Amino acid sequence: MPLEPASASSEPRHLARSWRAVLGCLEVQLNPHTFATWLKGARPRSFDGATLAIETPNDIARDWLDTRLRPVIERAVAQVFGDVAVTIVGPGIDPAAARPAGEILGTVNCRYTFDEYQPSEGNLLALHAIRDLAEAVPGAPSPVVLYGPPGLGKTHLLHAAACLASRLGRRVACFDAAAFTARFVEGVRTSRQGDFHAAIREVDLLLLDDLQQLAGRRATQEEFASALDAVMHRGGHVAVASERHPFDLDLLDRLSSRLAQGIVTRVEPFDDDARRAFIERVARRHRIALPAWAVQRLASCRAPSVRLLLGAVNQAIALQRVGRLDLARLDAEIARVAIAEAAGAEPTAELLERVARYFGVETGDLAGRARGARVGEARAVAAALLQEHGLSLTQVGALLGGRDKSTVSALSRKGLALLEEHPALRQRAIA
Repeated sequence: MPLEPASASSEPRHLARSWRAVLGCLEVQLNPHTFATWLKGARPRSFDGATLAIETPNDIARDWLDTRLRPVIERAVAQVFGDVAVTIVGPGIDPAAARPAGEILGTVNCRYTFDEYQPSEGNLLALHAIRDLAEAVPGAPSPVVLYGPPGLGKTHLLHAAACLASRLGRRVACFDAAAFTARFVEGVRTSRQGDFHAAIREVDLLLLDDLQQLAGRRATQEEFASALDAVMHRGGHVAVASERHPFDLDLLDRLSSRLAQGIVTRVEPFDDDARRAFIERVARRHRIALPAWAVQRLASCRAPSVRLLLGAVNQAIALQRVGRLDLARLDAEIARVAIAEAAGAEPTAELLERVARYFGVETGDLAGRARGARVGEARAVAAALLQEHGLSLTQVGALLGGRDKSTVSALSRKGLALLEEHPALRQRAIA
């Protein structure tokens, strides 16, 4: 049960007891070495009902906790204190003087963190290169270009970098290509192009997703290339994600050559070990143990994207919770992944990601059982657009978490009504 703020701020013993509860949560989530090295000396400095200040014994510990363990700490704090902010400060530092978060231009999802990203042989270079930019590691190569099919975690890495850099006090701009183009065109239309032009050139970290959507858009490419140059000349960093290598896109020579001067790395699907580690990590997050045979069966499913694999894992977890997980039901879920792959996983995965981004939800929510107005509308719009792309009700149901045909049909009708009511929604989702 969350801590009552008033009693915590007025009773030091109550605060200390609650902090011990936080440490108890962290001790079961972290390996013993990490916990003993970085958290044994941390203590609650103050709590005013809205912000918990955590003091570390030295500045090295402060930076390590802030950059590498903050999401884990925030979740543990939320279990005990409720929905409060967390500030991590060094010894003797006034929490009010702690470094403020940097501004973020654009929309990011800070539930995407580096700690939640599953490393594998095919993404290690991408992971380390992007993290170095977020932390402004001296000499880190820039720009960094991540490319590869949808659903392999490129957006996850960009958003994780944006949120970490902001927490470190850096100014960040993070857009997908459609949003960047819309901001640029709107500025031209309203004669306020200079405002966006100036703001984006002042950031310390510039991030662009879906670079392939700029292909053929000469004016927008010129704007982005100029912003890239300005940020780099000021000592900032740039990273982009794309489905294809920049040299394979219709880009200005000026832009493609700038992008190629740093690191260009392809993000590859999980290997067998990474799939198994990912499945076990998701199960731990849900506090449920999947049988070894189920983990092995899921790990043998060569899903074309992380999202499709996550959908199968979530279904297995749901079945295990209600005591209905068996070989036949699990194989049925794996078969749905195969159906989704046969339906053309790459374009449909990209469509799902765009719809989720438009509504401000996670892509996994579309296939999950989460309720709420925004998730429901996003799921309905996804169903309608997937059908318009030629997928059957069965195939759409497989992509949306194994829903039956009658449910998908009802969702699709609702989605069509929303698309007719909001034409811009269709444009953003299929741009």
